Amino acid sequence: MFEKTSNIIKDPSVFDYDYIPRNLVNRDGQMHQLESLFRPLVESNRPCNAFLLGSVGTGKTVTAKRFCNDMKDYCSGKGMKMDVLYVNCRSNNSESAVLIDLIHHFDPGYPDRGFSTEEMARILKNHLNKNRSPLVIILDEVNVLLKKNSVDIIYQITRMSDDVAKPAPVSLIMISQESVYEMMDEASASTFRRSITIKFNKYSYDELKTIVKERSEIALFPGRISDDAIEQIADSSEEYGDARMAIELLERSASLAEESTVGEVTVEDVRAAKALIYSTVSESKISSLDINKKIALLSVARAMKQNVVIPISSAEKTYAIVCEEFDVPARRHTQFWKYIQDLEKIGLVRTRVMTEGKNGRSTKISLPDIPSKVLAKKVEEMVENDLRTMGASDEM
Repeated sequence: MFEKTSNIIKDPSVFDYDYIPRNLVNRDGQMHQLESLFRPLVESNRPCNAFLLGSVGTGKTVTAKRFCNDMKDYCSGKGMKMDVLYVNCRSNNSESAVLIDLIHHFDPGYPDRGFSTEEMARILKNHLNKNRSPLVIILDEVNVLLKKNSVDIIYQITRMSDDVAKPAPVSLIMISQESVYEMMDEASASTFRRSITIKFNKYSYDELKTIVKERSEIALFPGRISDDAIEQIADSSEEYGDARMAIELLERSASLAEESTVGEVTVEDVRAAKALIYSTVSESKISSLDINKKIALLSVARAMKQNVVIPISSAEKTYAIVCEEFDVPARRHTQFWKYIQDLEKIGLVRTRVMTEGKNGRSTKISLPDIPSKVLAKKVEEMVENDLRTMGASDEM
């Protein structure tokens, strides 16, 4: 059943959520900020805190893990032991669940129930005293925890250093997609000054392209993904600036390519992957278009083929041919451009103004999340059906 060997994917673990790349694209600034905030921990055993803020897929978690791993290695080289504990607060969304997860690091056999949060906090402090090593706790998606009024856990963690031996300070890194200051009580917020907030912006097209290229070089066999496919993944995920989405598209595209005879990941594989997992295209969206916009969309799909983007002029030339094919009057450039803008508003196409040469600028069109052949066939059938209906109506 699973005997077939892969000829595209070399190392699927590279797609895992827990995978930490050696190189973090455009996150040097955030790494330097963390280094500055945590210098007192490394140099004088003082507890430190940080709050990483940014939308999904902007590298918050991987940056926190990369930094803590590097800091742990640095301390090890200096003969200083350090523990790093990661807790996902979406999976562990209560105070007791977080405390149990932390205790399990020291005592894997600790029972999951039967103790109050106060007792568990005391047990954790005892482990810290025995361990006598600095501890950095990463609370990921902490906003999920705080929205459930589990605020006291933040205060307890930041105050653990007051009750444990000097060599075992407890530091905290909180990660969230939204600001948490308004969710914390005054006592908890007092330990998290706004100056320790590190912001993560969405990734740009070029950054996403670099991330996908670097991941594909490790995850795939050499020569198994085209440059156009890498550009298509970046183009498809640029709207959200989401690296996690880009990596998921790379994985799904590679899986689809395994089933084809081409031997590499193509642009159409990427569009098919996007249609499967993040599609904004639906039958109802297309069917709600009037006949002119459907013909404009069909023209884009036919002109696109295996290209990542096409000039609007190419789409307009194809538009003239399609109008002649269906015996429909072709509109002028201004009207055609308005059709394209309307199609973009509902997510069926994307446009981007690109610089060409020293002074040249041109508008490019792309299909975000459906193979051009599939879209062309679907829209062509709708256009033919609309024209038959219109013809029957005229006869009546």
